[in-house]
Amino acid sequence: MESKSIAEIFSTWESKNGFEFEYIVDEKTYKEQKAGLFKQFVPETSEPVPYLSNGADVIIISDLHIASGRNEAGVFKGTENFFADEAFDRFVGHLIRLKAGKPGILVINGDMFDFLRVTEYPGKVREISTSRKIRNFLKAIHTTKPVAPAPTEIQNEFQHWSAELEKIGIYKDVTELRNNISKREEEYGLETDDYKSIYKLIQIRKGHTIFFNALAKWLHDGNKLLILKGNHDLEICMKNVRNYIRLMLAETLMEYANQNDLGAVLENFVLPRIKFIDDAVVIDKLVYIEHGHRYDKFTMILDHAMIEPAKQQVNLPFGSFFNRYVINRLELYYPYLDKVRPARNILPMLIRDNFPLALKVIFNQLPFALRILTTRPRYVWFMFNRVFWFFLALFLPLVLVLIFRWHWLIALIFEPKKSAQPVSIFTQWLTNSGKAIGVLVASYLLTRMVGWFQLTEPDSLASCAGKRLGDEQFKVMTMGHTHNPGEYILKNGARFYNTGTWIPVIEISNASVRDNYSYTFLHLKNGLGDELEPANGGLLQRWNDEAERVDPQLLILRK
Repeated sequence: MESKSIAEIFSTWESKNGFEFEYIVDEKTYKEQKAGLFKQFVPETSEPVPYLSNGADVIIISDLHIASGRNEAGVFKGTENFFADEAFDRFVGHLIRLKAGKPGILVINGDMFDFLRVTEYPGKVREISTSRKIRNFLKAIHTTKPVAPAPTEIQNEFQHWSAELEKIGIYKDVTELRNNISKREEEYGLETDDYKSIYKLIQIRKGHTIFFNALAKWLHDGNKLLILKGNHDLEICMKNVRNYIRLMLAETLMEYANQNDLGAVLENFVLPRIKFIDDAVVIDKLVYIEHGHRYDKFTMILDHAMIEPAKQQVNLPFGSFFNRYVINRLELYYPYLDKVRPARNILPMLIRDNFPLALKVIFNQLPFALRILTTRPRYVWFMFNRVFWFFLALFLPLVLVLIFRWHWLIALIFEPKKSAQPVSIFTQWLTNSGKAIGVLVASYLLTRMVGWFQLTEPDSLASCAGKRLGDEQFKVMTMGHTHNPGEYILKNGARFYNTGTWIPVIEISNASVRDNYSYTFLHLKNGLGDELEPANGGLLQRWNDEAERVDPQLLILRK
């Protein structure tokens, strides 16, 4: 089929093929419940999209965080998180053999892609930092200037971008694409417009061909794919982005199956077998699936998925801004920085290992804070309004005293001090001990306050799942987001699972044991009466890639 015909198929697919393929948005997804000063933030309860398994087994994974992958030299960029292409391909092969011809549904529960981590644009050259130049000069090391792409290469890349956009009905010539890349985008990566997000997908596909081959193999075998939006792939809310993902899989499947009719591959293998979910889905009225970023103040999207009124760019939450303008730059030095758990150990680790970089982190907060104050005041107030009211209530009496009883302060400062009386050694020891204990108590209370104000990322979403369960009759609930695999029993015997992640996690804690790669998944089998139930005795599982087998996920209960 011609490109125009493919574009026409995409333009009407979601709207003309019934509820089963429609992309449904519940506005409650982007609303928070009204809470008082002493109540913690809770998002509105949105309605999950109903979905039927029709007797198929369900495999649930989450948090792949796929970015631009390997470059031409076969080297991963520092902002890449997903290094499991080959492992994922072997995992999908195992699932196909395990099903033995029966249907299956693979659910990717959020953060399949990591658009924030793709910072390339046509003709980008990685500049050498000033600090690196100074260090090389002091060490008498010659600084090699990066080689810029040839003008013809840059022109070809813009032409390829324009041609890919045309396939799904977006018409932008090379000149327009060139003129729409700002200086800020050259420094931090392209913005979130649909056509710029598609350029990022082009880079993702180029760097992760094995991963896309694995998904094509899964679809070609007659299985289905359910893709939920997370906080790192918010761009999925845009129709053109969803259509380009479909196109990538169709073109990959066409090559895998040695077909030559793209339209037939789309209509027979891809479009009927892929569904995108904006927030949450419930399968067979019993299995509730949600990514979970709505329960994290850093990643909760407020009011609308797109920035009003133009609706051309995604409404990035506070945490995404931080990743875009701070973390991405630092991961070029420490590629695993964002994978450190617990996250609060990142700065102490940097101070110990690279003090100049730690100072850079601290001072980078100032321009970031100024930018988010001017562009996202709604998010700043959402994050810190309870802190503001708390400290206002705490210090207002003191301020009033200073205003109306200022002479007390003058007397306290300038009143002649009595000569100090000699104190015993025991009294000095007691005073010093009291000060030390006071510092520890103050540090503990400050830590608890930060947790109470929800200014740290949650380690577990089990309590959030329990609140979401309410009076519902779900038997299984699962989320991702935290990258911490877990199993919990909720009220009424419902089971809650966190499916962890497929990216490396660096555990800096004496109380945890963590494999470098979790490769965690939840397998739900259709049991007696065609009712989905957890396989393997209800245990969360992990893909042991070295042995090419499935093992129970190691989990340890601690206080």
